[in-house]
Order: sequence, then structure tokens, then C-alpha cells
Amino acid sequence: MENIIRILPDTVANQIAAGEVVQRPASVVKELMENAIDAGATQVDIYLKEAGRSLIQVIDNGKGMSPEDARTAFLRHATSKIRKADDLFQLKTMGFRGEALASIAAVAQVELVTRRSTDELAWKIELEGSSITHEEPTLSAQGSRFSVRNLFYNIPARRKFLGDNAKELKCIRDEFIQIALVYPSLSFSLTYNEEVLYQLTPGTTKQRVLTVFGKRSGGQLNKQLYPVQVETQLIAITGFVGDPAAACQRDPLQYFFVNGRFIRHKYFRNAVLKAYETLLPAGMHPTYFLFLDVSPQSLDVNIHPTKTEVKFEYEQAIWPIIHATVREALGKFNAIPSIDFDREDAPQINVFKSDRTVTPPTVAFNPSYNPFNSPQRTAQPNWSSLYEGFHNEQPVHELPEEINRIEENDHCPFDLDAPKYQLLGTFIALNCRKAFVLVHQQRAHIRVLYERNLRALSQHKAFSQVLMFPVVLQLDKGQELDFSTSRESLESLGFQFEEENNALTITAVPMVEETLNPEEWVLALIQEDQENGLQALSGRSERLALKMARLSAIPCGRLLSDQEMEELIVRLSETQEPNFTPDGKRVVVSLTAEELLKRF
Repeated sequence: MENIIRILPDTVANQIAAGEVVQRPASVVKELMENAIDAGATQVDIYLKEAGRSLIQVIDNGKGMSPEDARTAFLRHATSKIRKADDLFQLKTMGFRGEALASIAAVAQVELVTRRSTDELAWKIELEGSSITHEEPTLSAQGSRFSVRNLFYNIPARRKFLGDNAKELKCIRDEFIQIALVYPSLSFSLTYNEEVLYQLTPGTTKQRVLTVFGKRSGGQLNKQLYPVQVETQLIAITGFVGDPAAACQRDPLQYFFVNGRFIRHKYFRNAVLKAYETLLPAGMHPTYFLFLDVSPQSLDVNIHPTKTEVKFEYEQAIWPIIHATVREALGKFNAIPSIDFDREDAPQINVFKSDRTVTPPTVAFNPSYNPFNSPQRTAQPNWSSLYEGFHNEQPVHELPEEINRIEENDHCPFDLDAPKYQLLGTFIALNCRKAFVLVHQQRAHIRVLYERNLRALSQHKAFSQVLMFPVVLQLDKGQELDFSTSRESLESLGFQFEEENNALTITAVPMVEETLNPEEWVLALIQEDQENGLQALSGRSERLALKMARLSAIPCGRLLSDQEMEELIVRLSETQEPNFTPDGKRVVVSLTAEELLKRF
């Protein structure tokens, strides 16, 4: 019988392995930036075209490579960082596996020009699909220049699943910022389609944070960052935590770094959130930039190909240190509320003096009182009246059958003419003929607004209300790019903008019942438009329409008038799917008489 096990060709094996390291253009930028830093570069410049699809070029002034090293660097597991397995627990570099360049060369057309300070000429090498196609000496400055063209050209299926340019550019910006924040002493630049997005010069950590995010919080971020610095036998922690006033609902600035690399760690994030637990309202997220330094022997960075997930040996002992450090920083700068004893309405507490005579309290009472000598009650309850007409009551189990039945196929699951009552500030109760119906007022409004917003987006027509005082929109460079790609959709929803003297203002907002901060609306919608939503909605318009509906829907706990309840129920009955929100949450619950009786 013929054998069925085959060894894959190197080209196929390399492409499969590349999928773990090179997931999108941002992965290439991350790996090449890390290599430049490991090479001792003090300046790293990145140039992009079509969000990295056509070109990713990374230029550094590091130590460069010899011609032989340039060839070897593109082989799998070729590295200068480790020699034996024990070296994995002594790592002080960003890269170490030797997979990055091999993976990139397997799925793109790569050109490398590199020169050492001791060499007169640089060496140029070109690869395609892991194979060297051309190499020659050339002229170049010290350092390396990687040019990656036509990413995934030989894997069309992978290229097809990339997001649009705006989404891929956002991922690249995120990777760029994560590395730039942890190396404030180095110069970085990011240029996209001939436009400079970031030009970062050497400085302190705080200067780097403010250069990248300084326009957040209305330009007040500088005053809202509190320094953190503590050193123990297990860990050293530096960085900044944000004032609770800097917390936000969307796109929070939350960064953890350990030994010079960005990480994601839910357990340590919980320690920070616990420190803010009593300081923030529900749904708000704090700002923090925390740099952790631990012994390399107690850290395993080799558990995930992207190296953003790490394992700490003493993480249970580190958790309370992080929590206490953040709490101490907040308390030191009076971010934690304290009791003010100097208020005018503060209670007066007299100081006790030892020579003062203390008078015991006295209680007045009647020593001759006898509770059993109370006068007799003259009025007696008429117990027989409670049974009047009881023999005429219809047995509960004999309710008419049509009352117990609900027509499940009805598009509108309630009677519009039924009496309406509000329960707990959240539900609208309808005493219908066939059932007792509860409508979740916020979700009902979301369904109504979603369909209205979707029509406005499809028809490019929406009603706006002009602001008496235009609101200046504070955007950093990355948010400006996101806004430019989302502006048309925002205007379709009813927003209007004006640009004057390099300032962008909101002059009109959609006409909705609820009044919110226009800047918060715009930033939340921009983020929704740029992110990969997890909702089961396919199109960009659906996501924007749903986000806008959530922002402007009636909140839970708001009391409604009879007219407001009536109007909301009528508008809900006119929607295409009144029973559920666009993301599948139940809006209407119907309880038949039989179901209610079972609870008694």
C-alpha cells in the first residue's frame, strides 16, 4: 500500500511558518523596527505606500552587516542573539528567534542594502519567495535599508483577507507607537504616501508620551499624568498613571512594557483597575504607561510568536506591588478623595478635657406605666366581609384558552392601544389582551435609531441641529488620519464640520433626543469606523449606524412621560425587527397568563 506521509517543500513550509510571524503589514514594521534597535540604531525611519501593501521601507543607522551575514540572516532560525537554550532566559534584545527575516522573505519581494562602518562599500541583496535573485556591491551610508514590496504577492488568499488601507495603517501606527514609547532616547519617523505622520526626536519618556498623545483630553494630558517610581527585589516600576479625570469610555491609553518590550497582561491590568475601583464611574477606563523591569531569568518571552504575551515567574507576588504602587501615586497627588475637616458644615467635635466633670445622660420615664392596663378596643374587624362573593369567583385554572395563547407570528408583539406603565425606570409595561408585555426602553430606542441612521447613511441624507457654540475638535496625528477617512460617513449621519486657521470645528450634530458631548460622539464614531468590530454585522454602515444609536439612545433609569412612552412604542412597531436589537439582544418579552400563574 502506498505511503501517504510527505515532507513539504521548503517554499511551502516557509510560507506556513511565516503565517505565525507575518500576519499583516504591521507585523513586518514591528519586526524590522526591533531588528534596527537591536543593531544599535539611534534613528529609524519608516516609509509606507498603500498601508504597506506596496512598500514598507525601514532605514536605520545601526552597525550593519557583512555580505555573508546578509545572506545568512534570511535563513530560518539564523540569529546572533542566542547560542543555546539557556540563553532564552538571559534575553536583553527585542528579537532572538531568527524567524522574522525568513518569514518576510517567504511572502514578499525583499531588498536589503547594508554597510558596516569598517566597509568601504555596502552590499545589496534581493530576494523573492525566500530565494536570492540578485546581489552586488553598492554605495550607501552605514546601517541597513530594508525594502519589502508586494506583501503576500505569492499567497493571494492571505492578501485578500487584509483590511482596507485605513485599518491596516491604524495597526501599523499602533505597533510604531508601542516601540517608540519604550525608546524615547531614539529618533523615529513614520511617513505614509509622502506625508510625515510622526517625527519623534530624542527626549524623556514624558516628552515622548506628550508628543504622541498630547492633544488628548483637550490638551490637558500633561497635567493629568502622575509619575510612578518604585523598586523592590522582584520588580522595578516606573512610568505614569492618569488622573481619574483623564479616564475615558473609548480608546483608553493603557500600556504595559517589560524589559523594553510592549506586552499585554490581563492579570496585571486587573491590578491597575483595582487601584482605580472606587474612583471611576462604571464604563470609564483609566490612563497608564507602566514600565516594568524584572530579572530576565524570571521572565519567559518565548510563549507566543508575536512576543506580546509573556510569562512571569512571580506574577502573584508582583500583582500587589503594582496595585499598591498605582494607589500610592494617586494618593500622593490627591487623586484619591479625602475627608475635608475644614468645610463650613463639618461637625463640631469638642475636645475632651481630663479635669471636666462629665454629667451622665438622663432619660425621663413613667415608673407606674403598665402596658396590660390599656383600655379595651371597641372596634372589631368584620372578618366575614373578606369572604363575600368568594363563591362566585371563577377558578384560576379555568381561564379562557384564548387569553393563554399568543400569536407568535405577529410582527408586532403587543397592542398599541394597551395601557402603558414604566417600571424601574427601564421597562415599559403593556397590559395587552393576550399577554403582559415588557419593552426594554433603551434597546427599543436603539432599534428605532439604528434603522433611521442606516437609512440616512444609505441615502446620504440626515437632519442636523446647528450648535450655538461650535466645538473645537482636538485630534492627534493618528486621529486626524482616521477622521479624514470617516468624515463622509459622519456627515451622512448629520455632523457638519468647518476648517479654519488649521482648526477643525463641529458646527452641527445629528438631531437626536439625547444631548451628549459632540467631541465624544465624533471620537467614538471614528474609533468604531476604524476598528475591526466584533458585532455580527457585515458592513461599515451598519457598524456606524449601531454605534450612533447606542450613543444617542434613551438611557436606563430615565423617567418617561406618557407621550414619550406612546411615541416610542409606535416607532418600535414600525421597525423591521422590533423584538431584537441589531446585535441580537432581546427588546420585547411577552408573558402569557399561564406563564404568570406558574409563578404563583
